Amino acid sequence: MKRDELKDSQTESIENTRRLLFSIIATPSKYLEDEVIISCLVSQTSLAKLSLQKTSEDEDIHIFSLSLNTFKQRSEERLPGGFAAIDSLRKSAAQAIHKEKNKPQPKNNRSRDALSQKVEDLHIELDIQKRSNLILLQTLSDVRSKLDGIVSAQDEFTRQTRMSAILKRITAITSLNPEAYKIPAISTATVVPIKPKERKND
Repeated sequence: MKRDELKDSQTESIENTRRLLFSIIATPSKYLEDEVIISCLVSQTSLAKLSLQKTSEDEDIHIFSLSLNTFKQRSEERLPGGFAAIDSLRKSAAQAIHKEKNKPQPKNNRSRDALSQKVEDLHIELDIQKRSNLILLQTLSDVRSKLDGIVSAQDEFTRQTRMSAILKRITAITSLNPEAYKIPAISTATVVPIKPKERKND
């Protein structure tokens, strides 16, 4: 394998790792029994060493083991936010798993315990919103980093191809959010024309 091809392959693996972290943050309950994934969140090295082949959201995700130095280098070279952004996602994913594991069971009475449960439920709801916001912010960062590539495209075909790739990426990442926090599909969005204000006669 040529050097550039190897770098592309490593970058794709790290991209898949990032997608996995997004999924864990959005729906930690899906991963509570997966010891391989939970253990990879313990440290930077354990995440870099993750080796995984699985199907997620009707797609095959292939992640292969890298040294921590290679993982950091490719992240800094090719991904928005560099390694710091991925490490932040790792910590958020680990926190989401921890909170999901320790989520108290609901109580069916109107006692003080029930009120405490209500407060806890509100905290959980706030945590879901925070995790959803993190996913959306990462998506914006990713898109912003690729806009220059669209602007600098030499022809309309290249521009359309790059735009299509960005739209697919936005849809893929934001679809990881819980149902109540998903954004509507672009095809269903309503476009409202903005008319200039009429000038009043002096």
